[in-house]
Amino acid sequence: MSFWKNLLISDPQDNEHKNQIACVENDCSCKSNDQLLSALMKETDEEIIAGIKNVLISRGYSRKELCALMPTQIRV
Repeated sequence: MSFWKNLLISDPQDNEHKNQIACVENDCSCKSNDQLLSALMKETDEEIIAGIKNVLISRGYSRKELCALMPTQIRV
């Protein structure tokens, strides 16, 4: 598929998922690392977990560290 075809024919459900993650990232950007880590350990919604993880990764945490902190039943 060409670049333009991929750009113009996008999956609306995938876009909605990405938008929700971006909103969570914006909401979490003003919180401290401790607040985000405690929220990450309690959260069950995959989109919220992904958004929190993205913020923490941008602040220097590794994916391995974050996966070790999360409950075993949910891994995003």
